[in-house]
Parts: sequence; structure tokens; C-alpha cells
Amino acid sequence: MNDLLRIIHLEDDPKDADLVKTTLAAEGIDCDIRIAATYDDFAAALDEGVDLILADLALPTFDAMTALVIVREKDPEIPFIFVTGRQGEEAAIESLKSGATDYVLKNRLSRLGPAINRALSEAYERTERRMAEVDLRRAYSEKNEIAESYQNLFTSIRDVIVVTDNERTILHVNPPALKEIFGYEREEAEGKSVRFLYADEEEYLRTGRELFGLSESVKGKIVEVNLRRKNGEIFIGELSLMRRLDRRGLPSGNIGIFRDISERKIAEESLRESEMRRYQLQVELACAADIQAKLLPRSHPQLSGFDIAAHCLPALQVGGDFFDWVEVEPDVLGITLGDVMGKGMAAAMLMATVRAVIRTVALHRRPAEALQLAEHALRADLENSESFVTLFHGQLDEVQRTLTFVDCGHGYVFLLHNDGSVEELSPRGVPLGVPNQEAYQEGTVRFEKGDALVLYSDGLIDARPELALTNLLIARHLNGATSAGEMLDRLVGMTTHDGPQPDDITVLVVTCTG
Repeated sequence: MNDLLRIIHLEDDPKDADLVKTTLAAEGIDCDIRIAATYDDFAAALDEGVDLILADLALPTFDAMTALVIVREKDPEIPFIFVTGRQGEEAAIESLKSGATDYVLKNRLSRLGPAINRALSEAYERTERRMAEVDLRRAYSEKNEIAESYQNLFTSIRDVIVVTDNERTILHVNPPALKEIFGYEREEAEGKSVRFLYADEEEYLRTGRELFGLSESVKGKIVEVNLRRKNGEIFIGELSLMRRLDRRGLPSGNIGIFRDISERKIAEESLRESEMRRYQLQVELACAADIQAKLLPRSHPQLSGFDIAAHCLPALQVGGDFFDWVEVEPDVLGITLGDVMGKGMAAAMLMATVRAVIRTVALHRRPAEALQLAEHALRADLENSESFVTLFHGQLDEVQRTLTFVDCGHGYVFLLHNDGSVEELSPRGVPLGVPNQEAYQEGTVRFEKGDALVLYSDGLIDARPELALTNLLIARHLNGATSAGEMLDRLVGMTTHDGPQPDDITVLVVTCTG
């Protein structure tokens, strides 16, 4: 209530109005009284706000009962007390039936103060009660919304949530997931023992023992079990077990969350098989890499007046590049560098075949004849595998200090003279595996002391494309290097960079020492 009570007094007699004001003051009621004798005065005062209305029934220009109707339509809780000189029980009853709060006669104004206090107190209580009812309705609505939200959440979860009592009888279950995973309707599950969801009696008993043996009910436990659908199909499930607690924290039942993990188990098994196959492949690749490494020469040849060094770096565990040397005649060493198209296991298998063929045909034959025989022997295999091989094969005569060679589409070779000049080698034919009617042609170069033959695969170029390497740039990179090993280290060092190696890299260097 406001500290200053706002009162509208419907009264046409100023003396009576003063008498009422004096009476209220004597009762200690602090108020602001606005006198209204006409409808317009009353309506204006009502719009400005009011806490209490006093009204004389006998108004010449405005019916007080009409004023009561107006007030009740505006606000049913505003106290409305008739203060009138009209006597009679019928008038009092009529006014109270019409909605008046009380009825006080002017000749008994001693009742006015208590009547006002009682009316205001009752109005306040009604207001408080109404607000409490509004709050209660709001709380009830919020509770229903929360309950509905939890119910929606419960039914939206795709795992089957089974709530049971201490006897493992199903009390609640989320129907959509139950139907989707097990094939049952809710009515077929609730009220039954959870046993019917298990495929095995022993697993049902085991999970019961583990459930009731939980020392930490909040954490629970996760186990794998065999479950049975309504159609009899058995599948692997994951069951999360936990105890259900009441508001006092005491066990009042159980909660089980069932999840179908059969697809996950299939995927895990497939992954395990894939990992095993990958492991086996890694082992096989490691063995293949070891064998391939052993096919390369294990030691440098002892050739009077020459120093030879070579190195092969596969892009993967095995590759299609190779180098080789073999004594084809006394004082004559056959040297070969080959590059099979591609990389990896397929290229490595072809590499082993090409190496074996070259070794076989090179003995006691000149390079051109040997490569012609090799092309004939490898033609069908290279056609069937849709591959080709670039290859450089030469015979180094330690007495004559000459190299007689055939270049089968390779091209990555030059002779670096001791004065720093670079000599390109020609002629050059087509790779093995590329149809060609012309016979391979031989070329010959002569070594002087300090000269070096540099032979490499295209992997050296691919490893550093930003350097735009050419024979001349590579030769400049070798300035000051004197031995075959030092030159080899510089060339291999050029391939060092971040990221995977794009292709196999092979380098072979022959220097003339005297």
C-alpha cells in the first residue's frame, strides 16, 4: 500500500465531505481525498489512480451504483465503501450484492476507519494471493516445460535407456531407441525383467553382479554383452551400468544404457585386418628393400687409373633406379645406370629383371650389341607392363682410357674435363620398351687425367626443380672436388630439402686419376 492513501469521495454535500475527512484524520488515516459530485469528476479522478472509493448512494446527478459497476470493470480489487444516510437493511444488502466492499451510515462514521482498514487489508491479501497464484501457475508451467524438455531429451537419445527397480524390473524406457535397436514397443518392455534383452543367461547374471557390486554408483561401469532383438537376431552391445539414486543419495534401482556396437566391432575387426595386412606389407617391403640393396654393388671396383663411386636413394622403400658394374672382359669394366618408369614395388620388380638381363648380355659383347639383345629380351615384359626404361650402359677400358657407351633415352650424363669444360655425350637412342626400327648407336669418349664422368637419374632434377639444374650448373657445383666420392657427396647433398622425395635418385661418378 502507498503511504498516502488516494481516495475518491463521491459526495455532493460539502459538510458531509468535511465530516468524513475529519473522521479519517482522527483515525490516523493519512490520505488524499478527491471530491467528485459528477460523472466527469469521477472519471477524471479514476484515471489518475485510486486506492479506495467512498460513495454516497443519494447523488442528484450521478448514480453511485453505476460508479460501482465502472470501478469493478476497471479493477475488481479496488475497495468500494458506501457512506450514506440512507438507512435500511435492504439498501445495505443490495450494495454488497452489487460488489461493494462495505456499507457505513453517515450517523455512524465511527465504523468508517475500521471498515477502511479492513477493506484495504482484504484487498492487499487478495492481491498477494493473486500474485502467489500467478507465481504458482508460472512455476507449474516452467516445471511442465522442464519435464517436457527432459522427456524430449530422453526420447531423442539413440541409445536405449532402461530404468529399473532393485529387482531389475523395467520401469521406464525410451521408446524410439527401443524400437530401433531391439524391435520392441514400450508396452512390451515396461513391467518386465530386463532379462529378455540379453542373449545369454550367464551374461545377465554377470552384469547383475557387477551392477550391485559397484562401489561408485556415479561412475558406473561399461561392459560388452550379447543382446537379442525381437526377431531373434543376436548382436554385440555395449552396456553402461550405474545405480539409480533417490533424493537422499540412496540406491533405488538401476540404469542401463544399451548401445548397438556390432557395426563398430565389424569396423574394428576390419581395421585390425587392414593393420595386419599393412604390417605384413611393411615387412615384405622391408625384405624387398633389403634384397634390392643387396643387388647393388657392395664394393667399389679396383680399376687402375680410375676412381668410381655411386649411390642410390629410392623415393619409397624400394625403387626403379639401379646402378651396376661388372667385369665384361679383362681390363674392361661394364658400368650401367637404369631408371624404370615410376617408383615403388612395380618399378623395383622391373628393375631387378632389367639388371639381370643387362648383366647377362653384356659379357663379351660390345655395348650396342648387348643393348640390342636386351631390348629384344625385355620387349614383351615392358609392353605388358606398359612401362619403359631409360638406361646408360658403357664399357670402361682401363688400358685405352676410353668409355664406349650406348645411351637408351637417358641423357643425364656428361664428361667434366679437368679444365672445367663440359662435354655432352652423344649419340642418344630411345628407351627400352619404346618401339624403334633403328639399331642402337655407340659413342666413345677418352679420359685425360682429372676428367670425370657424371651420370645421374632424373630424380636429381625432380628433387630441386627450383634450381633448374643443367649439366653446366651441376658441373659448377663440383668445382674443387677431386675424388669420385667427394663429387658424389656434393651431388647427393643437393637433393636435401623439406618434404618427401619425389622420385628415385641415383648418381654414378667415374674420375680418371692417372
